[in-house]
Amino acid sequence: MKIPILHLEEGIHHFDEVIRGGSLHFYRSEVYPNDINVEVRLDKFEKNISCEVTIDTEAHYTCDRCLTEFTKKIQQNFRILFHIGVRDFDTKEEDVVLLLPEQVEVDLNPYIEENLILSIPMKMLCREDCKGICPGCGADLNHEVCRCGRSEIDPRWKKLKDLLD
Repeated sequence: MKIPILHLEEGIHHFDEVIRGGSLHFYRSEVYPNDINVEVRLDKFEKNISCEVTIDTEAHYTCDRCLTEFTKKIQQNFRILFHIGVRDFDTKEEDVVLLLPEQVEVDLNPYIEENLILSIPMKMLCREDCKGICPGCGADLNHEVCRCGRSEIDPRWKKLKDLLD
């Protein structure tokens, strides 16, 4: 999503765009096969441009415990401050992006991609109490009972079991 800034007047501006699913290219793009709705509220003042970006889409995950595919609604908000000119601005803020005075537009796609990547959970679970798959018989414990009985004891642990008896 590119926003033209060359002749942008001071004040608040709104931009909306739909990014087609699969058009962003990052290592987990298959997680976001659906369209991504992006709303930008841009506030230009002096040599600064403040962007508030809202991303709205659905993510497609595979549960880490039971291997069931599921979707989850994602809504991310983030802010970026752009400053036009590099010599007259000194800050330690990480969210300030310095722009050259001759820059015509701002590309928000790298920031959108970054926030989509950061919204992918470390552990994907279809639900919080997912029981997973039985390692013995392969039954999905969310929908059926274990068929293997699990009465076998690993011979390496038999001595410890004897201590409990």
